[in-house]
Amino acid sequence: MTILEFSTQVSKPVEAVFEFITNLENQKKLSQYITAIEVNEPLKVGTRYKIQTTTMGRTIDTMNEVVAFEPNKKFGVKTFAPPPASDVTNTYVLEPNGDGTKLTMQVDAVLTPPGMPKMPGIEDMMKKQMSTAFEATLATMKKAIEG
Repeated sequence: MTILEFSTQVSKPVEAVFEFITNLENQKKLSQYITAIEVNEPLKVGTRYKIQTTTMGRTIDTMNEVVAFEPNKKFGVKTFAPPPASDVTNTYVLEPNGDGTKLTMQVDAVLTPPGMPKMPGIEDMMKKQMSTAFEATLATMKKAIEG
């Protein structure tokens, strides 16, 4: 697995940023494909919840598990991706920074999932594609948090 890391400055205090990222309903603001979120207990390490996405008429249910939960400091989620995709862990680290928060997104992902061809340059290509997607996600989060 490879850890990719991205950061942005959010002009809100860590408490507001943490509240936003731990309110799972806000994920719908970050992705047009999320159609439902089902969680049956308060978030804490070990809490499992389901996200339903719909694209091109196909619905996919993905199970997630909270793997890090430190109020106003860290929130991590492991996504158990259906094949052929690989599991991914996203961890958000929050640090007070001036009048706002430094929000760092750490993504632990497999760059070449099983079944992908092993060709020269494939990992670099996947890393670039993933980086572009995760940087866009972080930019969208910043905009949504700041309102």
